[in-house]
Amino acid sequence: MNEKKVPTGRSLAGKVAAITGAGSGNGRAIARRLSMEGALVFASDLRQDLLTALEGEFDEAGSVIASGVFDASKVGDAERFVTAVMDRFGRIDILVNNAGGIRAEPFPEVSEDGWDWTVDLNMKGPFFYMQEAAKRMVRQGEGTIINVASQAGVSGPGTFSPPYAASKAAVINMTKVAAEKLAGDGVTVNSVAPGVVDTAFNWVLDEQIGVNQMGLSPGEFLKSRADGIPLGRISQPEDVSNVVAFLASPDASYITGETIVVTGGMAMR
Repeated sequence: MNEKKVPTGRSLAGKVAAITGAGSGNGRAIARRLSMEGALVFASDLRQDLLTALEGEFDEAGSVIASGVFDASKVGDAERFVTAVMDRFGRIDILVNNAGGIRAEPFPEVSEDGWDWTVDLNMKGPFFYMQEAAKRMVRQGEGTIINVASQAGVSGPGTFSPPYAASKAAVINMTKVAAEKLAGDGVTVNSVAPGVVDTAFNWVLDEQIGVNQMGLSPGEFLKSRADGIPLGRISQPEDVSNVVAFLASPDASYITGETIVVTGGMAMR
């Protein structure tokens, strides 16, 4: 774990933000945005090389970051992760459960291995990470938990992976359960449900479905998915990080148990 140095003062000045899956995609954008708001960032990922690259960016910006390799699908890593944040910064103000993954297995061809892998990463791990962070936040008397769900958890039909849709629906539900339980302790819990984002997550689907199954050129399938989006484009990671930054800020202090859908209009509620 390494620590770099310090920007001051915006809406999250002095707050400690812990982010899983922060090495790339939405997680990387969230780490950068929360840092821009003044937060001290603890980033985790499975890949040390991605964390090292992120640390380099923070170093150039003069921002504070500490990092460690943790597996967001492992219950045993939840306590290790939160302990590492506490050891480095002495508190945890914001947890962003961002790490997740998908395997394109359509119904009725889903394997048990695919189900277990997806549920462990997208639902079971985040639940226990949330639970461990909540214990510390309750002692502090304040805190914010933000779970990254998905449009698939809101709408269900059209998913490329039933286990993925089920796990993300569970994330939305456990967000509500935790929000109700923690409200009296000064802790808010919300979730963000992205749609199609221009990240490696969807590049994998482009290869698995567009290239391997449909015989399309790389990128063609991903580009075509913008056709069903009213705003006319797939989103960028910054579209997600902007909403996370709002939910982490004092401006959202009276919001809890909610899921904000960030899909360009694909999923309207």
